[in-house]
Amino acid sequence: MSDAPPAERSARLFSYDDKELDKSEVAIEEAMNAIGRRKVAWISISGKADHTLLETIGGRAGVDPYELASVVEFSRGRARVEDLGSAVFVIWSTPRKMDGDMEEHPAYFLLGPDYLISVQDEDDHYEEVIERLGNERSRLRRSGPGFLLYAILSSITEEFFDRVEDLSDAISRLEDSIMDRSGRSALSEIGHMRDRVASMWKAVRPLREAAGALSERQNSVVRAGERMYFAELLSILDLLLHEVDSLNQIVPQLIDLYENNTSRQLNQIVKVLTVFSVVFTPLTLIAAIYGMNFEHMPELEHDLGYPLALMLMFLVSASMLLYFYRKGWLSSEEKRD
Repeated sequence: MSDAPPAERSARLFSYDDKELDKSEVAIEEAMNAIGRRKVAWISISGKADHTLLETIGGRAGVDPYELASVVEFSRGRARVEDLGSAVFVIWSTPRKMDGDMEEHPAYFLLGPDYLISVQDEDDHYEEVIERLGNERSRLRRSGPGFLLYAILSSITEEFFDRVEDLSDAISRLEDSIMDRSGRSALSEIGHMRDRVASMWKAVRPLREAAGALSERQNSVVRAGERMYFAELLSILDLLLHEVDSLNQIVPQLIDLYENNTSRQLNQIVKVLTVFSVVFTPLTLIAAIYGMNFEHMPELEHDLGYPLALMLMFLVSASMLLYFYRKGWLSSEEKRD
């Protein structure tokens, strides 16, 4: 990510119409001068949307840079659409997979009548769109900057679907892990998963509102024929929100699963202890009987009294364990008669 002054920073310039496409990497000031040469000029800048950069963009696009800066500061990275009269300023979240988790980074788009200026952390989100621009028969080459913005936002939304799928797989693995074991670590993982789902919801919800603004509000930049594409994007985000909501409903089920698994393990421990206590109860009775100090107890004077008492204890224990085994009380599932 570049933090250099705009004069030293470069931009990827895509200037095109239905017949020609020029791609180059030039200084930002030079890229701004390309606006108006062809049907559409797309200026893609990697780095932070700082005040100096916004001043440069606003000065060339005829937009108040302080208004741009206030929208950026007020949004705090959340998706937002602001009608500036001669242009529309769009803030959109871009997902990035980091160590199995997701991080959000804001991307900024200034849409004009014949240009689109994008500022983002990295522009690798747009490779599919750039590839489509290379095809002179694609709809992108025949359409204006509004359709280009739709294609970019749609591409980013597909990445959110990938992150939601990753989140769904992580929930499935956590569910299997809870079934195998139970403990404080599993409960902590459930809490972390709940936070991840909540973060995904907070990221996607503003995207839907921004897409609704692009599809429903009239402005001087987005044409009437282009609003239907943003309406389609709105439908896609509704589907994405539905999937996130489904994951949100699974998290309480994970807590129930954890509690049921903990209860099942506790019941298993109690069952084992109960079996031991039941098995040793008759042994304790036999030992107590022959531990009494009565004078007239013929078994006490028998030569085989001790081994016979041990054998009796063994037979009683073996008989009870065999009975428990046949009933299925020593396994996780009871056998039916």
